Amino acid sequence: MNDKMFLALMKRYESEIEDAVYRIDAINEHNLIIPEHTDILGEVDKMLQKISSAEDRLAALRRHYGKK
Repeated sequence: MNDKMFLALMKRYESEIEDAVYRIDAINEHNLIIPEHTDILGEVDKMLQKISSAEDRLAALRRHYGKK
């Protein structure tokens, strides 16, 4: 895998993590509730799933294609 592709994927996964963390923090700290999404625990659970998935993909990317 070339360096540009590796870096682009790494940034994509890190961005997904940051976005989900921000959304959880916004719900938690500012009591932001989207009218269509009144299931707060469900929304936080979805964000945690996104974090977990992105962290797994980032770890796999680094493990298999990271610089040695």
